[in-house]
Amino acid sequence: MQKKRRPFLLIVIFFAAILAFLSFWVIRQNSIRPGESLIVHNVVVSTELDDKLRLTGAVSRFSYGTRQVCLRFDYGRAAEGSEIRILWFMGEKLVQADTYSLSAPSGSKIYCLVRENGQSLPRGSYSIGILSNLERLPDFRFEIY
Repeated sequence: MQKKRRPFLLIVIFFAAILAFLSFWVIRQNSIRPGESLIVHNVVVSTELDDKLRLTGAVSRFSYGTRQVCLRFDYGRAAEGSEIRILWFMGEKLVQADTYSLSAPSGSKIYCLVRENGQSLPRGSYSIGILSNLERLPDFRFEIY
């Protein structure tokens, strides 16, 4: 009688292990959903780009005469084909807003504020907002003095 129970017991243990593994896997997949909470990190606001299109000289104050200010950041947990909206404000006034697609779940992006006529950006306090899935991340601020 013992020999007949052993295969049955092994089958029960095998299926219990598979069920436990699948349960943990489903919980893990449902707890980290790409796109629900986009992660933005390594944020840099600067006016200078190096030869590899990386921002250098990051500060929060730029002297008058600056023609462009760029935002660079790394991101993660983006859903496939998701979009972000970059909002540039001077004081309380929206001066530029663009929507961009994120083609990969993680990566790096650079966006710049440039006047179309090539003139210097006006003096004042600026902020940059990032909007993802109707969730607005904290603003990044800089000043042109």
